[in-house]
Amino acid sequence: MGITESGEMNGPTPRVSVIVPCYNEQDNVESCVIQIKDALRRAHDPYEILLVNDGSTDDTLARAHLVSRSNSFVRVIDLGENYGKAVALKEGVRRARGDIIAFFDADLQYSPVDLVRMIARLDGGLDFVNGTRDYNGYGSTRTAFSRLYNRTVRLLFRIQLRDSNCGIKVLRREAADADTIFSYGLPLVVPLLKIRGFESTEVPVTLHERKNGASKYFQDGHFLGGSKNIRDITYHSIMLLNLLAHAPFESMRQNSGLGKNVSS
Repeated sequence: MGITESGEMNGPTPRVSVIVPCYNEQDNVESCVIQIKDALRRAHDPYEILLVNDGSTDDTLARAHLVSRSNSFVRVIDLGENYGKAVALKEGVRRARGDIIAFFDADLQYSPVDLVRMIARLDGGLDFVNGTRDYNGYGSTRTAFSRLYNRTVRLLFRIQLRDSNCGIKVLRREAADADTIFSYGLPLVVPLLKIRGFESTEVPVTLHERKNGASKYFQDGHFLGGSKNIRDITYHSIMLLNLLAHAPFESMRQNSGLGKNVSS
């Protein structure tokens, strides 16, 4: 994987690292950085923003570099090819310098104001905070798929969980283990961390309708959301069964020192 990185942050070591995976988001990437900057600056937390270009075929990379040159807190990571959102986040986590790691989508369907609220909840001793969408702007079919998946996860793992696949999450570095956190795919990060013993909560977040670009996962008007969505459903169903089979092993990580540090 020919990964390149540019941008050097000056000033204090960031407390918060916001990782923004970008795939064909040329019309959103600059506004996304501005909105995150405005929200975090008011929170008075040192931060950095990592824009991870996941093989975009438009001008996303060029515009990300432009934003980085005018903002010292922005770093650009270019994966060179399209590997998918989980890999983009994984590489961002590996390079993040903050004690708090945040996942935020570039499409501006989430609000950085909600991100700041979620970061504040970590100060209560939690290990990670997950967003729960209101599904505003989602069609009935896409909403039904998501709710059915979450209901299945709740039943199989016997955990309280409303929205496993929300794109906005905040984690302490201890929980954000880049080598294993994405082992079962993005939708299962939250149940995986719960199985490993990390303490969490969920915070309602507003889901805004996308203004620029197109969804990378769900195609409105196509059967079951299109062929890519059908492939994703199949893949994540297999990963769900995989995690279910490995749940006893994952829960033992807590006692072996690889999960939640119970002595801290």
